[in-house]
This record gives sequence, structure tokens and C-alpha cells, in this order.
Amino acid sequence: MKFRHLFMCLSLCAGGLAGCFGGGHAEWEDPRYATMMEAADSVFRLGYVRQAQQQYQAALDRAFLIDDPRAIHDAGFNLATSELRLKDYRNSLTTLDRVSAALTTRGWTGEQQADLHLVRASVLYAQKYWQDVESEAVLARNSTDGSVRSKAYALTGLAAVELSDRATLEDAINHLTASKKLSNPTDLQELLVRRSMMDQTWSQAVDEARKLVSSREEEMDYEAMRRALLLEARALQAAGQQGAADDVMRRFTDSEKAQAGQ
Repeated sequence: MKFRHLFMCLSLCAGGLAGCFGGGHAEWEDPRYATMMEAADSVFRLGYVRQAQQQYQAALDRAFLIDDPRAIHDAGFNLATSELRLKDYRNSLTTLDRVSAALTTRGWTGEQQADLHLVRASVLYAQKYWQDVESEAVLARNSTDGSVRSKAYALTGLAAVELSDRATLEDAINHLTASKKLSNPTDLQELLVRRSMMDQTWSQAVDEARKLVSSREEEMDYEAMRRALLLEARALQAAGQQGAADDVMRRFTDSEKAQAGQ
């Protein structure tokens, strides 16, 4: 039932998030809970995040009523993620804390909750708490799910850029390079753009950023696409191409305004 998508401001933060582990009923699912989740997933895919958030809240309440740990996890994950997408960071963290406490009480381990740590790291990234991002991402890297681990490494790398921590950035790049089949290659692309910008190789950064914008567009991850547009504009400006940078910023602004209207 879980709709797996990570919206890091990164929205990481971009890309697909996986990981639905541990307890719950393997053969049976409460029909009302299932209907709520299906409705929420449907409107979320259509871009109506506010309506989806309301449906996920109702599903989480139902999950607690029926005392189903897996349902609590899935509805809580989706609710926190939709709140992140709405930039409602305080409520997203509150949801994660509530769900994590409930799962711990019901015997779920930290490893089983790794994707919740990944969402929390994404919220902290959006709030620019770079050190805390790394701490949460390290916990998310304990996941048995390869895509969760890859996303966690990508987030670690993004935080490392902000902290000017070249060694940690290189470690993230090396991990994603070695595990391309498990990771979203576009996350690796983004880290490579940011490394080129750290190295001030502006022409290379412009080319890489332009490709990254196209990749994010193809993934329909428009939050991450706008982040890539900002990188392209910064690289163009640093390369002395102010006119081209202004054009890219107009594209960013147009997309951001349209997103705000949804």
C-alpha cells in the first residue's frame, strides 16, 4: 500500500524511496484502511498533495485504531512525506516521532525504521541542519533495502557539500558509483555537479547541471528539477554567462510559481 517517493527539498531529496519492513499482517488488511491509502495515493500522484495529506492522516488514525504496525508505518511514512512536500516541517517531524515511538513499542528495530530516518534527514536538509542530516542519514544506511541506503548516501553527500567536507562527499560518490544498479543514477549526477562546483570547474559544471535538469524532468521530480536549475544558474553566473543564468532563473521562477498554485 505504501506510495514510495522521497521529496527532499532535496525534496532528495528526490527520487524513489523504498522500504516497508517488519511486523503487520501478511495476509489480511483492514478494508477501510486500504481504501483510505488507495485514495490518498491516487490524489498524490495527480499532484494534490494537500488532499493526499488529509487522507494519509485519516489512514494513520485508522492504523492506530486497528493496531497494525505495518499500517502505522506505511501511513505514517506517507503522511510525513506529504507534510515534507508541503514544507510543513514541524508536523512532519512530529509525525515521524509519533510513528517511530509507536513502532518501537511494538517491537520494530531501528533497521526496520530506516526509511523513517531517511525522511527525517530530508526534513532536516530542507531546514539546513547539515550536521543533523548526516546523523540521520547514517542511521538510514542501516536499511536492508538498497534504494534506501543509496538515498541515504546521496543525502550524506549533499550535506557534506554544505559542510565543505570533501572526504565524505567522495565517500558518497564512490558508494553510488559502485552500486548504480541499486541507486538512482540521477542522485549521483547531482553529487558530481556539486563536486565540479566545489572544484570551480565551471564549464564542466554547466554541462553536468544541464544534463541533470533533463534527468530530473524525465523522472517528473520537479522539486529536484528546480534545484538543478539553481545549480545551472549558479554555474553559468560563475562562468561569466550572466544572460544565460538569468534565463535559467526565469525558468526556475515560473516552475516555482506554478508549484505554489497547486
